[in-house]
Amino acid sequence: VLHARGLRVTVFHSAFNAPEPARRPAGYRFVTVGASVPLADLVPTGSHGNFAEALLRINERLEAPFEDSLRELLLEEEGAPACLVVDSNLRGMQVVAHRLGVPTLVLRTGAAACLLAYMAFPALCDKGVLPPQGTYSPTST
Repeated sequence: VLHARGLRVTVFHSAFNAPEPARRPAGYRFVTVGASVPLADLVPTGSHGNFAEALLRINERLEAPFEDSLRELLLEEEGAPACLVVDSNLRGMQVVAHRLGVPTLVLRTGAAACLLAYMAFPALCDKGVLPPQGTYSPTST
């Protein structure tokens, strides 16, 4: 919707869940954040299966790389960005945007059922159901 109304759209994403290049919409800019952050720091597994702790760790590990990427973008772009649209789970990115004076629009991307998934996540990790084996590959980007 934003792009259709003439706004430039930049998508920041981590390396482990990067959109497939062939499926990226034309006219959007994609910026990988934290490519040097070890995958084990971002994907909840084993003793890191607690989803809430995993979100805190993701925010912690990606905050500085995101700030570097956003600063670089702000230097390159003409004019101030309209806003940063960010997932409500990524509090660290909200803090960075505030620190750099970028307005934010925070979206809650999950529904009420998401709470049940959060609560089940540690048990699913303990049983070996999550994360799916072979799903995450840092070299697949």
